[in-house]
Amino acid sequence: MRKRWTNKMAGLLALSMALPVGTSGVSAAGTGEFHIGAFQQPMIRPTDYNTSAHWQNIANAYLDRMVSVETSGGINYTKAENENGIANSYAKGVQLFVTDGGLYDYQSYTPDDYATLDSRLTPYKNDSRVSAINIKDEPAAWNIEGYANTIRHAKAFAPQLDYYINLAPVYVEDGYFPTPGKLTVSNSGAQQNGNFVTSAQRLGQTVKIPAGMSVLHGVDLKIDMREWSSAETLTLKLWDSPSRTTMIAQSSITGNGSSDLRLFFPYFELKAPVTPGATYYLELTHNGGGNNSVGWVQRSDVSSYADGAGYVNGAAQSYDYFFRLYKPRDNTPDIISPGNTSGDYVTNANRIGQTFTTPASVNRRIHYIQLNMDAGQWNSGHQPITLSLWDSPARTKLIATSDTYTSSNNGNYPIFKLYQPVSPSTSYYFEITSASSVPLGWVTKGASSTYAGGQGYNNGTALAGGTDYYFKVAFGSFYDNFMDDLLDISGTDELLFDNYPFRAGTDYDASYFLNAELVRERGLDHDVKYGGYLQSTKIQNANGTFVKYRNPSLGEKRWNVYTYLTYGFKLMYWFTYWQPQPVVGWDEYFADTPVSTNGTLQTAYYDIQALNREMHYLSGTLKDLTSQAVYHSGTSIPRGTQPIPDSLYIKPTDASQPLILGTFTNAGGRQYVMLTNRDYASARTATFNLFPRPASLTEISKSTGLETGTGFTYNAASGQLTITLDKGEGRLFALPAGGGDGTLLANGGFENGSAGWTNGFGGTFTVDTATKRSGTASGKIGSRTLRHASPTQDVTNVLRIGGQGGYDLSGWAKLASGTDRAQIAIQIDDSAGRHWAQTDMTNVSSSGWTQMSKLDNVTWTGQLNSAVLYVQTESTLGDFYIDDLSLTK
Repeated sequence: MRKRWTNKMAGLLALSMALPVGTSGVSAAGTGEFHIGAFQQPMIRPTDYNTSAHWQNIANAYLDRMVSVETSGGINYTKAENENGIANSYAKGVQLFVTDGGLYDYQSYTPDDYATLDSRLTPYKNDSRVSAINIKDEPAAWNIEGYANTIRHAKAFAPQLDYYINLAPVYVEDGYFPTPGKLTVSNSGAQQNGNFVTSAQRLGQTVKIPAGMSVLHGVDLKIDMREWSSAETLTLKLWDSPSRTTMIAQSSITGNGSSDLRLFFPYFELKAPVTPGATYYLELTHNGGGNNSVGWVQRSDVSSYADGAGYVNGAAQSYDYFFRLYKPRDNTPDIISPGNTSGDYVTNANRIGQTFTTPASVNRRIHYIQLNMDAGQWNSGHQPITLSLWDSPARTKLIATSDTYTSSNNGNYPIFKLYQPVSPSTSYYFEITSASSVPLGWVTKGASSTYAGGQGYNNGTALAGGTDYYFKVAFGSFYDNFMDDLLDISGTDELLFDNYPFRAGTDYDASYFLNAELVRERGLDHDVKYGGYLQSTKIQNANGTFVKYRNPSLGEKRWNVYTYLTYGFKLMYWFTYWQPQPVVGWDEYFADTPVSTNGTLQTAYYDIQALNREMHYLSGTLKDLTSQAVYHSGTSIPRGTQPIPDSLYIKPTDASQPLILGTFTNAGGRQYVMLTNRDYASARTATFNLFPRPASLTEISKSTGLETGTGFTYNAASGQLTITLDKGEGRLFALPAGGGDGTLLANGGFENGSAGWTNGFGGTFTVDTATKRSGTASGKIGSRTLRHASPTQDVTNVLRIGGQGGYDLSGWAKLASGTDRAQIAIQIDDSAGRHWAQTDMTNVSSSGWTQMSKLDNVTWTGQLNSAVLYVQTESTLGDFYIDDLSLTK
């Protein structure tokens, strides 16, 4: 929902005002910060509710940050009007992001803009009670630069203040239009005047290429789309100079007459090789169609760009045009097959597919796969088309599936979004299928092979001659680019977004976990704190007949909290705290908020208070943890998420349960895991296998923040943890400090007595504290009648979890008297019978401890029925001791 109130350094951003990209010293890796916040503070008008009592309620709800104030109807607030909020928030120890009419929604481009910004910030900079300023909620991609400039400059001018900016959810990415290129040079301040481009009036600009740019990916200008009809095409050409001796590249765009502001910034994609330090000439021309006049093409009144000048019909002017130069992004390059000479039809009986190979380096997810298909036929026939990503043409493992479309979303070049992580240098297979018998075509292909990394398939059969279909695999989503731009330009050390999951009905929004995945990835990559808004309110129309967002139950609120915590979020803000006024123009009315419009505490207040209290105590640990991975289990998992891999050290025994596992480490390398119920309707009991098996587990208490060993069942011998999870609940566990020795055996040093051991093959087994290699005890076997009579340990479950492969067997032995040879063995019973994995026979004696060790390949056929580890001698039946046994993979 849209709220109504309205560092990593990636390189230098060579703005016309010579403003560098900022970076922050605060990082996501052990930030030492964790914030519980909310939107919005008590109202100021018409009655000021910013009293000591109301701010005490905020503090009592374990909120340490409060953002924004009621500004519906374009209300602006001065510092004087913010005084009660500033004074009482400061007194209660709550950080208030002050909303000032002169600072909120303020964009900066020119020296005059920055001077005004400094003047408006100064009263807050000089007030020691103020620690944060509200800058912007949900900026669009086309003006993110202006807000990011404001934050970057403000951080330098008043570094003691924090600055708030919040991004919209991923599902609006298409409407926010981030550019495909990376902003490198900007003359965005040139917006004071404008010219018209006609067939008789060419508009030009000289530009200098900065260091580090070898390819000019594209250029955007600011042009009034309302005066640019669908009969008019503008072409931007890149020349060597205003004399236009050599044309290097060109790009054309046709207008549509829209009043949508996002379309006022057309991006001319050039992908032209350029020389750093050289000057080039850009020229915009009109094709003569329509009324033969498009404008304004915006410009400054005076010179605003020191390295070039504006031109009209080849003559230099004393002003410059609005322009921005972009280099290619650092995203994984697109994979493209240009085959486009013939085609095939897709039906419910004819599948069309293509293999492709990912590059050696992959730093982004697959955003989408694009094909060339007849949009007119598709749009009239409405055939349902789905694209699926598989491991191979054999379709053994389904990796991802797009939405199903009944018409094209991009003309003859439809886009099938996947948002799927993939491995480098790996072959994949995508396939489009139809649920209709009506043929849809052409799906275009080449006449022969046009792509070396794969080939086309029809109904699973390779096309003759290695022929390929036309396709493009694009990496890095628009939303990724949007986040990168904000973080790189602004230098902010926080990444925040809103995506409210509980709409009408009982389900949650399908983009919820995808959004969490993308924000986590960009936050970690930029090494900043990241987080999101939590839903605490209902939104409906005036008479309640239409519900846009339902009132979330306590279980749903808990689910919202713990799913985000499992993703490593450290900024947890509620929308909303104080009930906002209705948005009459949007017919949006708020209900069931934590606090009413007159300050009355409602049911939701006590819900968020209880959950905030839990977060407060967990934050003592969470603030210093870095998210390592997030995995999901269940009969199906949400879009964009990853299943639990076989290699993970903790896995549920029932993989069909809807669970989320988030793994973390602290600065010292200690491991933590959050186990979360992905079901907000039902509590559940879950059991997990840990491999290797830690000697102990502790949980971070939600009531004290301390480590505790109670409230759950953990069996160190089997490595099994059993817990109960409330609706939507997560629990944070810590593995032993130092990570243990990694052994898969329980009590391999007999420090816990006989735990985990027995005498499965006879003899008398005791724990001996007099003779030991290390620690306080060893295991002794006496009264042996068999050479393999020994202390034994059942490792069946260990091997089932760990799987087949190489295992290190190691341990120490000492005879009570005499000499012999001995070895460690694992007796394996499987579907084919019995066999052994073992160390080599090693000389042992009573004179000292001897190590037996070997890396052996442990395998089985069919079902693994049992596996028992023991020690055996070669010839004697005397007593012996064993100590410090380990089994590692």
